[in-house]
Amino acid sequence: MKLGSSANLNLLPSQAKFQADRMNLQAKLRHYILVAVVIWLSLGILTLALNITFDLRLKQAERRYQQSLEALKSMDQEIALSQLIKYRIKVLGEVLKERFEYSTAFETITNLFAEKASLGKFNMDENKKFEIEVLASDKESLDYIEDRVKRINQGEVPGVKNVTMKQAVAEAEQWSVTMEVDLE
Repeated sequence: MKLGSSANLNLLPSQAKFQADRMNLQAKLRHYILVAVVIWLSLGILTLALNITFDLRLKQAERRYQQSLEALKSMDQEIALSQLIKYRIKVLGEVLKERFEYSTAFETITNLFAEKASLGKFNMDENKKFEIEVLASDKESLDYIEDRVKRINQGEVPGVKNVTMKQAVAEAEQWSVTMEVDLE
């Protein structure tokens, strides 16, 4: 026996009213159930759509991350090499800054007394001190050498710390003065 069908209708007034109320209630329940099922299915479909959308976005983000990571991994050798080159250049700069400049030192020694006296010979020892022999042909040149040594020791000549006169020898109208020179 199926409830709510027209075959089971009892047409007595009290029964008819009860059956009509029952059929209205069943119709309303079916309607509410239908609305609930539609809402539930809509929410399920919406949830599924959002899940699929977020999964796609996540996969795209992971793909971009992997591409960026691979690009960085390929550049790590270049970055390491670049940093190594920068470090070596810095070290080389420090070495060159502190390195003794032989050509500058020889030029300074050669030009120390070049105006009125000539350089006979010079030697450099392990401590980068020079022993030089300066030749003067007359008394005026000898006075110039003495004055120049005073000015050097007073700090007036750049590039030279100190000059120490060791020996002066007169040989047939020419003076030979031996000195020790400390460069800066």
